[in-house]
Amino acid sequence: MTHLFRRPYPAIAAGASSLLLACKLQRRNDTSTSCEKLPDNSAGLLFLGTGSSTGCPRPNCALLFNANVNSNPPISYMAKNDTYMQQMKKTCQVSSMATRGDPRYNKNYRGNPSLMIVHQNNDTLVGELLDDDDSGSKEASKHKTVVIDVGKTFTESALRWMPQWGLTTIDAVVLSHEHMDAIAGLDDLRGFQMQPIRNPKTGLPEQTPISVYLSQTCVKALKAQFFYLFPTVNTNLVAVAGQSVASDGTSIRRHVSKLDFCVVQSFQPFVAAGLRMIPLPVMHGEDLVCNGYAFSLNSGIGKKKTNVVYTTDVCLVQLSDISRMPVDTEKFILDKLPPTDILVIDALTLDAMNPTHYNLKQALELVRRLQPKRTFVVGMSCDSFLPHNEMNKELEKLDIQIEFAYDGLLLEMQ
Repeated sequence: MTHLFRRPYPAIAAGASSLLLACKLQRRNDTSTSCEKLPDNSAGLLFLGTGSSTGCPRPNCALLFNANVNSNPPISYMAKNDTYMQQMKKTCQVSSMATRGDPRYNKNYRGNPSLMIVHQNNDTLVGELLDDDDSGSKEASKHKTVVIDVGKTFTESALRWMPQWGLTTIDAVVLSHEHMDAIAGLDDLRGFQMQPIRNPKTGLPEQTPISVYLSQTCVKALKAQFFYLFPTVNTNLVAVAGQSVASDGTSIRRHVSKLDFCVVQSFQPFVAAGLRMIPLPVMHGEDLVCNGYAFSLNSGIGKKKTNVVYTTDVCLVQLSDISRMPVDTEKFILDKLPPTDILVIDALTLDAMNPTHYNLKQALELVRRLQPKRTFVVGMSCDSFLPHNEMNKELEKLDIQIEFAYDGLLLEMQ
Protein backbone atom coordinates (compact mmCIF):
# COMPACT_ATOMS: atom_id res chain seq x y z
CA MET A 1 0.00 0.00 0.00
CA THR A 2 1.33 3.45 -0.95
CA HIS A 3 0.44 6.40 1.24
CA LEU A 4 -0.27 9.49 -0.80
CA PHE A 5 1.67 11.72 1.55
CA ARG A 6 4.77 9.63 0.85
CA ARG A 7 6.25 10.21 4.23
CA PRO A 8 7.06 7.47 6.73
CA TYR A 9 4.55 7.31 9.52
CA PRO A 10 6.41 8.67 12.54
CA ALA A 11 7.26 6.52 15.51
CA ILE A 12 6.57 8.20 18.83
CA ALA A 13 9.64 8.77 20.92
CA ALA A 14 9.82 6.85 24.16
CA GLY A 15 8.38 8.85 27.00
CA ALA A 16 6.77 11.35 24.66
CA SER A 17 3.09 12.16 24.86
CA SER A 18 0.77 10.77 22.20
CA LEU A 19 1.47 12.36 18.80
CA LEU A 20 4.14 14.52 20.42
CA LEU A 21 1.18 16.86 20.63
CA ALA A 22 1.05 19.65 23.16
CA CYS A 23 -2.46 21.01 23.55
CA LYS A 24 -2.10 24.64 24.51
CA LEU A 25 -5.51 25.57 25.80
CA GLN A 26 -6.01 29.33 25.94
CA ARG A 27 -6.79 30.16 29.54
CA ARG A 28 -10.30 31.47 30.11
CA ASN A 29 -9.98 32.35 33.78
CA ASP A 30 -8.07 35.61 33.44
CA THR A 31 -8.48 38.83 31.55
CA SER A 32 -4.95 39.20 30.22
CA THR A 33 -4.76 40.73 26.76
CA SER A 34 -1.14 39.75 26.09
CA CYS A 35 -0.46 37.56 23.09
CA GLU A 36 1.65 34.42 23.02
CA LYS A 37 3.54 33.80 19.81
CA LEU A 38 3.76 30.28 18.42
CA PRO A 39 7.31 28.95 18.86
CA ASP A 40 9.58 28.58 15.85
CA ASN A 41 9.69 25.10 14.31
CA SER A 42 6.13 24.35 15.37
CA ALA A 43 2.77 23.86 13.72
CA GLY A 44 -0.72 24.16 15.02
CA LEU A 45 -4.47 24.08 14.54
CA LEU A 46 -6.41 27.11 15.72
CA PHE A 47 -10.16 26.60 15.98
CA LEU A 48 -11.57 29.98 14.97
CA GLY A 49 -15.15 28.67 15.17
CA THR A 50 -16.72 25.46 16.43
CA GLY A 51 -20.47 26.04 16.38
CA SER A 52 -23.31 25.44 13.96
CA SER A 53 -24.54 27.76 11.24
CA THR A 54 -26.56 29.69 13.83
CA GLY A 55 -23.64 29.87 16.25
CA CYS A 56 -24.03 30.13 20.00
CA PRO A 57 -25.81 31.89 21.60
CA ARG A 58 -28.87 31.63 19.41
CA PRO A 59 -30.09 35.22 18.86
CA ASN A 60 -33.65 34.63 20.10
CA CYS A 61 -32.34 33.00 23.27
CA ALA A 62 -29.75 35.72 23.84
CA LEU A 63 -32.38 38.45 23.52
CA LEU A 64 -34.81 36.78 25.90
CA PHE A 65 -32.36 35.47 28.51
CA ASN A 66 -29.24 37.62 28.41
CA ALA A 67 -27.05 36.85 31.40
CA ASN A 68 -25.01 40.03 30.92
CA VAL A 69 -28.05 42.27 31.35
CA ASN A 70 -29.51 40.09 34.09
CA SER A 71 -33.00 40.88 32.89
CA ASN A 72 -36.15 38.90 32.23
CA PRO A 73 -38.58 39.33 29.35
CA PRO A 74 -41.36 41.90 29.94
CA ILE A 75 -44.02 40.77 32.43
CA SER A 76 -46.79 41.37 29.89
CA TYR A 77 -44.99 39.10 27.44
CA MET A 78 -44.46 36.43 30.07
CA ALA A 79 -48.14 36.52 31.11
CA LYS A 80 -49.41 36.01 27.61
CA ASN A 81 -46.88 33.35 26.68
CA ASP A 82 -46.11 31.64 29.96
CA THR A 83 -46.03 28.11 28.58
CA TYR A 84 -43.92 29.14 25.61
CA MET A 85 -41.51 31.13 27.75
CA GLN A 86 -41.01 28.33 30.23
CA GLN A 87 -40.17 26.00 27.36
CA MET A 88 -37.83 28.58 25.83
CA LYS A 89 -36.04 29.10 29.14
CA LYS A 90 -35.40 25.38 29.32
CA THR A 91 -34.35 25.24 25.67
CA CYS A 92 -32.00 28.23 25.95
CA GLN A 93 -29.88 26.99 28.85
CA VAL A 94 -26.54 26.89 27.02
CA SER A 95 -27.36 29.98 24.94
CA SER A 96 -27.94 31.93 28.13
CA MET A 97 -24.59 30.75 29.48
CA ALA A 98 -22.95 31.79 26.21
CA THR A 99 -23.98 35.42 26.80
CA ARG A 100 -21.98 35.68 30.01
CA GLY A 101 -18.93 37.89 30.01
CA ASP A 102 -16.18 38.10 27.42
CA PRO A 103 -16.43 35.43 24.68
CA ARG A 104 -12.68 34.85 25.02
CA TYR A 105 -13.31 33.21 28.37
CA ASN A 106 -16.60 31.47 27.59
CA LYS A 107 -16.30 28.05 25.96
CA ASN A 108 -20.02 27.97 25.23
CA TYR A 109 -19.70 30.95 22.85
CA ARG A 110 -19.26 29.53 19.33
CA GLY A 111 -18.93 30.96 15.84
CA ASN A 112 -19.37 29.20 12.51
CA PRO A 113 -16.95 26.31 11.88
CA SER A 114 -13.55 27.62 10.79
CA LEU A 115 -10.13 26.07 11.22
CA MET A 116 -6.82 27.90 10.80
CA ILE A 117 -3.86 25.68 9.98
CA VAL A 118 -0.55 27.23 11.03
CA HIS A 119 2.37 25.43 9.42
CA GLN A 120 5.89 25.54 8.04
CA ASN A 121 5.44 22.82 5.45
CA ASN A 122 7.08 23.25 2.08
CA ASP A 123 5.23 20.51 0.24
CA THR A 124 5.17 19.60 -3.42
CA LEU A 125 2.19 18.16 -5.26
CA VAL A 126 3.52 14.62 -4.92
CA GLY A 127 3.83 14.99 -1.17
CA GLU A 128 7.57 15.29 -0.80
CA LEU A 129 9.24 18.02 1.24
CA LEU A 130 11.47 20.54 -0.47
CA ASP A 131 14.86 20.80 1.19
CA ASP A 132 15.61 24.24 2.58
CA ASP A 133 19.35 23.65 2.32
CA ASP A 134 21.94 20.91 2.01
CA SER A 135 23.10 20.97 5.61
CA GLY A 136 20.76 18.28 6.84
CA SER A 137 18.94 20.64 9.18
CA LYS A 138 16.02 23.00 8.74
CA GLU A 139 16.18 26.58 9.89
CA ALA A 140 13.14 28.20 11.39
CA SER A 141 10.98 29.77 8.70
CA LYS A 142 7.94 31.97 8.67
CA HIS A 143 4.66 30.40 9.71
CA LYS A 144 2.08 30.21 6.93
CA THR A 145 -1.66 30.03 7.48
CA VAL A 146 -4.42 28.22 5.63
CA VAL A 147 -8.04 28.76 6.72
CA ILE A 148 -10.74 26.18 6.07
CA ASP A 149 -14.05 28.06 5.67
CA VAL A 150 -14.77 31.73 6.23
CA GLY A 151 -18.40 31.95 7.31
CA LYS A 152 -20.71 34.59 8.73
CA THR A 153 -18.73 34.99 11.96
CA PHE A 154 -15.27 34.71 10.41
CA THR A 155 -14.06 38.30 10.85
CA GLU A 156 -15.23 38.46 14.46
CA SER A 157 -13.50 35.18 15.25
CA ALA A 158 -10.28 36.00 13.40
CA LEU A 159 -9.91 39.35 15.13
CA ARG A 160 -10.56 37.70 18.49
CA TRP A 161 -8.20 34.73 18.17
CA MET A 162 -5.41 35.47 15.68
CA PRO A 163 -3.83 38.22 17.85
CA GLN A 164 -3.75 35.84 20.82
CA TRP A 165 -1.06 33.84 19.00
CA GLY A 166 0.71 36.60 17.09
CA LEU A 167 -0.87 35.62 13.75
CA THR A 168 -1.26 38.53 11.34
CA THR A 169 -1.79 37.14 7.83
CA ILE A 170 -3.96 34.73 5.85
CA ASP A 171 -2.00 32.99 3.09
CA ALA A 172 -4.71 30.78 1.58
CA VAL A 173 -8.37 29.85 2.04
CA VAL A 174 -9.98 26.46 1.46
CA LEU A 175 -13.76 26.09 1.21
CA SER A 176 -15.75 22.99 2.11
CA HIS A 177 -19.02 23.98 0.39
CA GLU A 178 -21.15 26.89 -0.74
CA HIS A 179 -23.37 27.55 2.29
CA MET A 180 -23.13 30.93 3.99
CA ASP A 181 -21.61 29.52 7.17
CA ALA A 182 -18.61 28.61 5.00
CA ILE A 183 -18.40 31.45 2.46
CA ALA A 184 -20.02 34.63 3.84
CA GLY A 185 -16.66 36.00 4.98
CA LEU A 186 -15.12 35.99 1.49
CA ASP A 187 -15.93 39.65 1.03
CA ASP A 188 -14.27 40.44 4.37
CA LEU A 189 -10.93 39.02 3.20
CA ARG A 190 -10.21 42.41 1.62
CA GLY A 191 -9.60 43.76 5.11
CA PHE A 192 -7.03 41.03 5.81
CA GLN A 193 -4.99 41.74 2.68
CA MET A 194 -1.96 43.99 2.79
CA GLN A 195 -2.45 47.63 1.85
CA PRO A 196 -2.48 47.80 -1.96
CA ILE A 197 0.47 49.39 -3.77
CA ARG A 198 -0.29 51.74 -6.64
CA ASN A 199 0.90 50.49 -10.03
CA PRO A 200 2.84 53.34 -11.70
CA LYS A 201 1.73 52.20 -15.16
CA THR A 202 -2.01 51.99 -14.53
CA GLY A 203 -2.26 54.35 -11.58
CA LEU A 204 -4.46 51.76 -9.85
CA PRO A 205 -3.82 50.06 -6.51
CA GLU A 206 -2.81 46.41 -6.83
CA GLN A 207 -2.74 43.58 -4.31
CA THR A 208 -1.35 40.09 -4.22
CA PRO A 209 -4.41 37.82 -4.41
CA ILE A 210 -5.31 35.24 -1.78
CA SER A 211 -5.75 31.81 -3.34
CA VAL A 212 -9.13 30.21 -2.60
CA TYR A 213 -9.45 26.46 -3.20
CA LEU A 214 -12.93 25.05 -3.80
CA SER A 215 -15.00 22.61 -5.83
CA GLN A 216 -16.49 23.36 -9.24
CA THR A 217 -19.97 23.28 -7.72
CA CYS A 218 -18.90 25.85 -5.15
CA VAL A 219 -17.44 28.10 -7.86
CA LYS A 220 -20.75 28.05 -9.73
CA ALA A 221 -22.64 29.12 -6.60
CA LEU A 222 -20.12 31.86 -5.77
CA LYS A 223 -20.38 33.36 -9.24
CA ALA A 224 -24.05 33.98 -8.52
CA GLN A 225 -23.67 35.12 -4.89
CA PHE A 226 -20.36 37.01 -5.12
CA PHE A 227 -20.24 37.90 -8.82
CA TYR A 228 -18.22 41.05 -8.10
CA LEU A 229 -15.34 38.99 -6.67
CA PHE A 230 -14.76 37.39 -10.07
CA PRO A 231 -12.78 39.30 -12.69
CA THR A 232 -14.44 40.69 -15.81
CA VAL A 233 -12.61 41.94 -18.90
CA ASN A 234 -12.52 45.75 -19.11
CA THR A 235 -12.15 47.92 -22.21
CA ASN A 236 -8.39 47.42 -22.14
CA LEU A 237 -8.88 43.64 -22.17
CA VAL A 238 -7.60 43.39 -18.60
CA ALA A 239 -9.45 41.10 -16.19
CA VAL A 240 -10.38 43.09 -13.10
CA ALA A 241 -12.53 42.06 -10.13
CA GLY A 242 -15.04 44.60 -8.86
CA GLN A 243 -15.32 46.47 -12.14
CA SER A 244 -18.56 47.29 -13.94
CA VAL A 245 -19.76 49.68 -16.64
CA ALA A 246 -22.37 52.41 -16.10
CA SER A 247 -25.19 53.13 -18.57
CA ASP A 248 -23.15 55.95 -20.12
CA GLY A 249 -20.22 53.63 -20.70
CA THR A 250 -18.16 54.90 -17.79
CA SER A 251 -16.03 52.26 -16.14
CA ILE A 252 -16.65 51.94 -12.41
CA ARG A 253 -14.26 50.04 -10.19
CA ARG A 254 -15.01 49.01 -6.65
CA HIS A 255 -12.32 47.87 -4.26
CA VAL A 256 -13.09 44.26 -3.33
CA SER A 257 -11.16 41.24 -2.10
CA LYS A 258 -8.58 40.17 -4.63
CA LEU A 259 -8.94 36.42 -4.80
CA ASP A 260 -7.56 33.73 -7.05
CA PHE A 261 -10.15 30.92 -7.28
CA CYS A 262 -8.62 27.47 -7.82
CA VAL A 263 -10.84 24.45 -8.52
CA VAL A 264 -9.93 21.20 -6.77
CA GLN A 265 -11.02 17.64 -7.58
CA SER A 266 -12.07 14.85 -5.23
CA PHE A 267 -9.12 12.79 -3.95
CA GLN A 268 -6.67 14.83 -6.06
CA PRO A 269 -3.99 16.62 -4.02
CA PHE A 270 -3.32 20.33 -4.28
CA VAL A 271 -0.90 22.65 -2.50
CA ALA A 272 -2.26 25.66 -0.58
CA ALA A 273 0.43 28.04 0.68
CA GLY A 274 2.94 25.22 0.90
CA LEU A 275 0.54 22.73 2.52
CA ARG A 276 -0.45 19.64 0.55
CA MET A 277 -4.15 18.85 1.02
CA ILE A 278 -6.52 16.23 -0.37
CA PRO A 279 -10.29 16.85 -0.83
CA LEU A 280 -12.48 14.17 0.75
CA PRO A 281 -16.05 14.26 -0.63
CA VAL A 282 -18.81 13.56 1.91
CA MET A 283 -22.56 14.11 1.82
CA HIS A 284 -23.96 17.20 3.54
CA GLY A 285 -27.56 16.22 2.93
CA GLU A 286 -28.25 13.95 -0.02
CA ASP A 287 -28.39 16.94 -2.38
CA LEU A 288 -24.95 18.36 -1.65
CA VAL A 289 -21.39 17.05 -1.79
CA CYS A 290 -19.17 18.79 0.76
CA ASN A 291 -15.39 18.54 0.88
CA GLY A 292 -13.56 17.43 3.95
CA TYR A 293 -9.78 17.63 3.79
CA ALA A 294 -6.77 15.51 4.71
CA PHE A 295 -3.33 16.97 5.31
CA SER A 296 -0.13 16.25 7.16
CA LEU A 297 1.67 18.79 9.33
CA ASN A 298 5.42 18.76 9.67
CA SER A 299 5.93 19.86 13.25
CA GLY A 300 9.51 20.94 12.74
CA ILE A 301 12.61 20.12 14.73
CA GLY A 302 12.74 18.38 18.04
CA LYS A 303 15.66 16.99 20.01
CA LYS A 304 15.90 13.84 22.01
CA LYS A 305 18.19 13.63 25.03
CA THR A 306 20.82 12.22 22.67
CA ASN A 307 20.61 15.49 20.68
CA VAL A 308 19.57 13.57 17.57
CA VAL A 309 17.44 15.85 15.43
CA TYR A 310 14.15 14.37 14.28
CA THR A 311 10.93 15.56 12.71
CA THR A 312 7.40 14.42 13.38
CA ASP A 313 4.44 14.50 11.04
CA VAL A 314 0.90 14.64 12.35
CA CYS A 315 -1.79 13.40 9.96
CA LEU A 316 -5.20 15.04 10.13
CA VAL A 317 -8.66 14.56 8.64
CA GLN A 318 -11.21 17.38 8.83
CA LEU A 319 -14.94 16.69 8.22
CA SER A 320 -16.82 19.80 9.33
CA ASP A 321 -20.16 19.17 7.55
CA ILE A 322 -21.25 15.57 7.07
CA SER A 323 -24.49 13.61 7.09
CA ARG A 324 -23.22 10.48 5.35
CA MET A 325 -19.78 9.03 4.69
CA PRO A 326 -19.56 7.62 1.14
CA VAL A 327 -18.02 4.17 0.91
CA ASP A 328 -15.32 5.34 -1.51
CA THR A 329 -14.25 8.18 0.79
CA GLU A 330 -14.02 5.98 3.87
CA LYS A 331 -12.04 3.40 1.91
CA PHE A 332 -9.70 6.12 0.67
CA ILE A 333 -9.04 7.37 4.21
CA LEU A 334 -8.36 3.88 5.51
CA ASP A 335 -6.38 2.51 2.54
CA LYS A 336 -4.63 5.47 0.93
CA LEU A 337 -3.84 7.83 3.78
CA PRO A 338 -1.54 7.39 6.78
CA PRO A 339 -3.29 6.43 10.03
CA THR A 340 -5.26 9.41 11.28
CA ASP A 341 -3.75 11.19 14.27
CA ILE A 342 -6.38 13.91 14.62
CA LEU A 343 -9.96 13.82 13.35
CA VAL A 344 -12.16 16.93 13.35
CA ILE A 345 -15.78 15.87 12.92
CA ASP A 346 -19.25 17.38 12.74
CA ALA A 347 -21.99 16.52 15.27
CA LEU A 348 -25.03 18.81 15.31
CA THR A 349 -27.13 17.07 17.96
CA LEU A 350 -26.81 14.42 20.65
CA ASP A 351 -28.99 11.72 19.12
CA ALA A 352 -31.73 13.49 17.12
CA MET A 353 -31.57 12.64 13.43
CA ASN A 354 -30.88 15.47 11.00
CA PRO A 355 -30.95 15.29 7.18
CA THR A 356 -27.76 17.37 6.72
CA HIS A 357 -25.52 16.67 9.73
CA TYR A 358 -24.29 13.80 11.86
CA ASN A 359 -25.50 13.53 15.41
CA LEU A 360 -23.00 12.55 18.09
CA LYS A 361 -24.03 8.90 17.96
CA GLN A 362 -23.32 8.75 14.22
CA ALA A 363 -20.05 10.61 14.68
CA LEU A 364 -18.92 8.10 17.30
CA GLU A 365 -19.68 5.24 14.92
CA LEU A 366 -17.42 6.77 12.28
CA VAL A 367 -14.70 7.50 14.84
CA ARG A 368 -14.62 3.84 15.83
CA ARG A 369 -14.24 2.84 12.17
CA LEU A 370 -11.51 5.37 11.33
CA GLN A 371 -9.73 4.88 14.67
CA PRO A 372 -7.99 8.26 14.99
CA LYS A 373 -5.76 8.79 17.98
CA ARG A 374 -7.70 11.86 18.98
CA THR A 375 -11.01 13.43 17.90
CA PHE A 376 -12.40 16.94 18.22
CA VAL A 377 -16.11 17.62 17.68
CA VAL A 378 -17.31 20.80 15.95
CA GLY A 379 -20.57 22.12 14.51
CA MET A 380 -22.54 21.55 17.71
CA SER A 381 -26.02 23.03 17.84
CA CYS A 382 -26.05 25.48 20.70
CA ASP A 383 -28.72 24.04 22.98
CA SER A 384 -28.67 20.37 21.94
CA PHE A 385 -25.99 19.36 24.43
CA LEU A 386 -24.92 19.92 28.00
CA PRO A 387 -22.71 22.96 28.63
CA HIS A 388 -19.19 22.58 27.24
CA ASN A 389 -17.31 21.44 30.34
CA GLU A 390 -20.09 19.07 31.45
CA MET A 391 -20.24 17.54 27.99
CA ASN A 392 -16.52 16.87 27.90
CA LYS A 393 -16.71 15.20 31.31
CA GLU A 394 -19.28 12.82 29.85
CA LEU A 395 -17.09 12.14 26.82
CA GLU A 396 -14.15 11.31 29.11
CA LYS A 397 -16.09 8.21 30.18
CA LEU A 398 -15.82 6.71 26.68
CA ASP A 399 -13.07 4.32 25.64
CA ILE A 400 -11.85 6.69 22.91
CA GLN A 401 -10.18 10.09 23.09
CA ILE A 402 -12.87 12.51 21.95
CA GLU A 403 -13.84 15.96 23.13
CA PHE A 404 -15.73 19.07 22.12
CA ALA A 405 -13.48 21.70 20.60
CA TYR A 406 -14.07 25.34 21.46
CA ASP A 407 -13.42 28.68 19.82
CA GLY A 408 -9.83 29.72 20.42
CA LEU A 409 -8.52 26.21 21.10
CA LEU A 410 -4.97 25.86 19.78
CA LEU A 411 -3.41 22.46 19.23
CA GLU A 412 0.32 22.99 19.01
CA MET A 413 2.52 20.33 17.47
CA GLN A 414 6.16 20.49 18.40
